[in-house]
Amino acid sequence: MATAGHNITDFVARVRETDFARSSRFEVRFLTPGVLGVGGDTKEISLMVEDGLFPGILVGTRPFRINNLNEQRANVIDFGGDAITFTFLVDTTWAAKRFFEDWMTSIINPVTGYVSYPYDYLSEIELVSLNNKDEVIAEWRIQEAFPRSMAPISVSATNSEVLRMPVTFAYKKWISIGVDGYADSESESDYINDDIIGDDNIDANADQLINDVENDIPQFEDT
Repeated sequence: MATAGHNITDFVARVRETDFARSSRFEVRFLTPGVLGVGGDTKEISLMVEDGLFPGILVGTRPFRINNLNEQRANVIDFGGDAITFTFLVDTTWAAKRFFEDWMTSIINPVTGYVSYPYDYLSEIELVSLNNKDEVIAEWRIQEAFPRSMAPISVSATNSEVLRMPVTFAYKKWISIGVDGYADSESESDYINDDIIGDDNIDANADQLINDVENDIPQFEDT
């Protein structure tokens, strides 16, 4: 009779060795965009993050008919860049609200309607998972992000709860970062490592492609 490949003893041993990642053990770091002055201190903004999301990924498919069967084939990858929301606690300085107000009104001037260049208002967001010793165990970097929505803050005379402010960001993509600060996979490293994709390699590949095409073209002799 066949037996299970794993048992409760294996599970307990694994948990004791690695523990679980906890939803409350995280950190979010915002890099200051160019419109607000690169290198600005955003620590007080990061401290106020109450809720966040580690982004997902989706491989889109389309049907491909083979004989009488419809099979699915991958045709696009989606990093969910239309929206990711973080909730901020609001302290008595209202620093978080002022920070995102300045950022968003620098993207589009509310008086003139002038739109800034993407290079100036795009930034990066670093998402970090921590263990119980405050050590980084996983990290993701959201690229080319900017705030697209700051929700209204509800107040009431019937309670004295801490105010909270949801802010939704749009972004291009995200990558996983290893413990050494570099992308985990070679394909991701292509975006940040000039040794893998550089001008010299691009030129060499282009020359090789031209040679291959020329060799494939039939040669005809004059008669």
